[in-house]
Amino acid sequence: MESVCRSGTFEPSSNGMGNLNPAVLGSGVVLQTVKTSEILFQAGDDRALYRVERGAICHYMLWADGRHDVIEFAFPGDIIGLGHLRRHVSTAQAMVDTVVSLVSNEDFEEAMDNDDRLSFRLSAAVEREFDHLRDQALASKEPPASARVANFLLALSSLNGPEGRDSNLISDDITAGFVAEKLDLSIDKLGAALLNLKKHGAVKETPTGLRIVDAAALQKLANAA
Repeated sequence: MESVCRSGTFEPSSNGMGNLNPAVLGSGVVLQTVKTSEILFQAGDDRALYRVERGAICHYMLWADGRHDVIEFAFPGDIIGLGHLRRHVSTAQAMVDTVVSLVSNEDFEEAMDNDDRLSFRLSAAVEREFDHLRDQALASKEPPASARVANFLLALSSLNGPEGRDSNLISDDITAGFVAEKLDLSIDKLGAALLNLKKHGAVKETPTGLRIVDAAALQKLANAA
């Protein structure tokens, strides 16, 4: 497979686990070697978080019409694979022989506490997921509006926690027009989708906004996308 990401500034490194931080080798973390030009993950793969331990990863989006956008280059210490959906919407490809480690949810939460940039990167990843859902909807049969709205609400919920807000409350500051524009829905379709989520007992209206009352039910509806 021809690499989307090219740069003359990267030189292939030696194979194996040499030159890794000894603390990483002795920590019991799961390490994975990714050869030059190999894919670490791609759209549709089950989501996992990775920390680059050695080498370099090119992270990019491949759109339905064949376009690609480079998101970032990840270097040792960087965590990649961020997002809310249960499957990746982007692709990560090794630019040189690279070693990565799996990042647990607990380790990620700790990293979020110590690195303010991760919050911004997570927000950007969720925004890409919205764009991906809209792109897929326009390129193929449109998924149910309820599923798209459910995914949107779950994504907003995942952002609330790290920012110190109630993760189950979607503030009424977020207008119907904003949501409709993000999901490329009419106001009428958005209203019908929200009504369906309420009928399933996933959400309810409150004086301060929309409250998620059954996250499992909401996730089940979101999985229809």
